[in-house]
Amino acid sequence: MWNAKQHSYEELRDVVVDVLHQRISGNNQYMTLVEHTARAINVREGSSANLGTGFAYQGASAALHPRDRDAILEIFWDLFRQGVITLGLDDNNPQWPWFRLSRFGESEDARQPFRFHDTGSYLAMISRGVPDLLPAAKMYLEEAVSAFYSGCFLAATVMLGVAAEAEFLRLIDVASANGTIGKSFDQAKKERFIRAKIEAFRKGLAPHLKTLSIAATEDLDINLNAVQSIIRIARNEAGHPSGARPPSREQVYVNLQLFAPYADQVGRLRKELA
Repeated sequence: MWNAKQHSYEELRDVVVDVLHQRISGNNQYMTLVEHTARAINVREGSSANLGTGFAYQGASAALHPRDRDAILEIFWDLFRQGVITLGLDDNNPQWPWFRLSRFGESEDARQPFRFHDTGSYLAMISRGVPDLLPAAKMYLEEAVSAFYSGCFLAATVMLGVAAEAEFLRLIDVASANGTIGKSFDQAKKERFIRAKIEAFRKGLAPHLKTLSIAATEDLDINLNAVQSIIRIARNEAGHPSGARPPSREQVYVNLQLFAPYADQVGRLRKELA
């Protein structure tokens, strides 16, 4: 029986990317990358696993779950295909197992701004954009991430949808209380179902968009309208016995990431309308 903890692809990829950007001395061969990744996992999780001498076959990587080692190899070649890393260190060492970050890999665009590896890091990521996140929304997000890491993807999808709805209803309440344009959102308050509320809110907001700041409305169509639609539809499909295929781990992971710019957009718009 293997006692080492097995990690998800997303958890491991997060650690690998961090290690690559730390520019650790000697981290230019594949097995050294595996070793430094294992050491980073030990530090994050407070593991007492033997860190050994630093050689891959004697160090922390020896204590990795076998499937983690397989996943790290898959992550390495995924990063290669995505152009984040390129093979070879220099002209004298141009082939595998040598590698280095590509020019794209060294850029911030390659680092994915919305990454997380556990419930705490996810909530910290959301809180950076929305420090005053509703306690109810935070509670549902905690459930969503916990369900995600437990493999309960239907539950994670539903909880994420409820969190998104909670923040949106808060936005409607703030907008309708606005002393200048609040009446534009009366219909959004009156509607019973969330889809109707969304449509009524959009119609109420449309005449006032030109008077709002760029800070509040930049990327509004993407971060509010499009992302809200994705999360809402996913929640509906997960919460009703429609016979559709359950969401995959990758789909839920992406939706959790999408909540970050959505919540940030809702927060910026809410502050503008307060």
